[in-house]
Amino acid sequence: MTRLADIFARKVPQGAEPTPLAQLRQPERQLRMAETVRTVLIARAAMPVSEAGSQPIPPELIVAAETGQSPVVDVATTLWTRVLRFDAAATAWADRDRVVVSCRQQAQILRVILELCGIEPAELAHGMPGVDQVLGIPGQALAFAVGEALAERMMAARFGKSLVDHRVWLWSSLADLGGGLSYEAASLAGDLKLAKLAVMVEEPPAAEAEAVNAMLERFAGWGWATKRIAAHDPVAVASALTIALRARKPLLISCRRPTVPPKLQERAIAEDVREAWRAAGSHSTTARRGWLKRLARHAQASEFERVLAGRLPDGWRDEVRAERVRMAEITQPLSPLAAGRLCATAMASAIPDLTGAAPGKSAEPIEGMTAVDAADFSGRHIALGTATTALPGVLAGAATHGGLTLVGETKSTGADSLPQTLRSLARDGRRVIHILSEDHNDPAATAALPLASLRAIPNLLVFRPACAIETAECWELALQRDDGPSVLLHTAKPVERWRQDTTENACARGGYVAAGLYDARAATLIASGAELAVAMEARRLLADAGISVAVVSLPCWSLFANQNDAYRADILGDAPRLAVEAGSDFGWGRWLGERGQFIGAASLGLSAARPGEYFEVTAEALVIAVKKKL
Repeated sequence: MTRLADIFARKVPQGAEPTPLAQLRQPERQLRMAETVRTVLIARAAMPVSEAGSQPIPPELIVAAETGQSPVVDVATTLWTRVLRFDAAATAWADRDRVVVSCRQQAQILRVILELCGIEPAELAHGMPGVDQVLGIPGQALAFAVGEALAERMMAARFGKSLVDHRVWLWSSLADLGGGLSYEAASLAGDLKLAKLAVMVEEPPAAEAEAVNAMLERFAGWGWATKRIAAHDPVAVASALTIALRARKPLLISCRRPTVPPKLQERAIAEDVREAWRAAGSHSTTARRGWLKRLARHAQASEFERVLAGRLPDGWRDEVRAERVRMAEITQPLSPLAAGRLCATAMASAIPDLTGAAPGKSAEPIEGMTAVDAADFSGRHIALGTATTALPGVLAGAATHGGLTLVGETKSTGADSLPQTLRSLARDGRRVIHILSEDHNDPAATAALPLASLRAIPNLLVFRPACAIETAECWELALQRDDGPSVLLHTAKPVERWRQDTTENACARGGYVAAGLYDARAATLIASGAELAVAMEARRLLADAGISVAVVSLPCWSLFANQNDAYRADILGDAPRLAVEAGSDFGWGRWLGERGQFIGAASLGLSAARPGEYFEVTAEALVIAVKKKL
């Protein structure tokens, strides 16, 4: 096989006119193209933000551009013009290479490259087509890139390399790869041998050799191939890219800054260089057209287009409704967590692209699913090992890649790593379902604890079902939405059956009267999840005392808030309202009104045998509160 570096460095025979592609790949041309990127960056820095069409360019990036101390410019130029599978005319092409950046400075550079490749400035004003910008805690971008690479492997296993055969390129930094989250993601990529993943690290100006070597050794220990290159040398970069194209494991490329940086030679953009950049933006056009022809002939073309569009198969709703009926036939106490597993099993047979994920290599997959491994990516369960904090980022990357309906399961005590990723998914309208379950090893920790922070995220649906039937209904609602993520919080404690009606999805409106009369109520008890059993017991005790109350189940605040005023007033009533939840009272004032009262997490308590007996949340306490109100 001809080495890619040899092709890049190949000289044109004497007397022959080099082809446009050959001109594009000449090292001298590469250096001039990189200088063009620096020239544009410097020019943009002098322009008002309104004219530049992007965020202000930071001073350190301007200095790096003027002095040539910007490895991203040099390596990205080589990547974009020689290797990257990218077509500026179709930036959403399903089989394009994915590019991920982890900081704003790198994004500014790639924004310039995209414009030079032919992307209109108007498109760049609202994002970067073909580039995913993942900003956040250190390691988040790596977890995201691992998710994209994993989704590529799983899609290729299902549809074949004729439709799915692309790579993921991540631009990162030494600091971004130095945290625990990045360690989890890197270890997962090494275990699965995600050979389509390449991470390019920009070494800081004063990078110590010991720190760089320590990073390379760590990644090598996780099963990565590693290489350190001089970023300003096009031939050295081409050699490293050759390794990326042929490696059988993920690759980490550390990009060293030049000891004696080259001075910027060209202050104006030459026409031949401008044309070379335009050619770089279209050099994969032929490959894309060939891919479209293969797709048209492919036996699974319609299924491939369905999963990429995020549409669920016909008949899935019938299956979930049938599961709801089966739930109503179960007479013994059943926990929402167990009911959720039954729903997931039913959905796995109805939705071929449903994919589960959970920390722990021994985590039990959804029934009917097998775990993926380095030798076989045809499974539908991702066992993340110790990658608990990396789980949200991995699923976000896989969802952004497209083709999978993702369900991640973790303990409620691990919910602190969710909000940042969920905000990004909600902003981008990506469907990912997260299941949070009560932690059996920590009886004082309950599924209700993260509710306040999760409910505050816009475009995130947070469900807390109170029984098996509600669980099936919430699963249906989470699956049917294609414009954002959902979180289902499940208690592991069995609850008595209190509802049998399955004629319609009562949770679809966010809240409903679960017991009692709409009128002539002395008070309204509002709850969700396990605490609904507490409210039901309190209603029984109050009825024995001659006090009639209504119990309102409120499994999803967002859906309830979307209802009209008349419906909400009808459900909540005019009587005093009391809410019970083993969590914070944050946000409850919206539903309780001025006369309402919240009973919840005043102090940490111990779990007990009955559902809801924690945080001093008991039926007796609720009865006392109602009587005081009256």
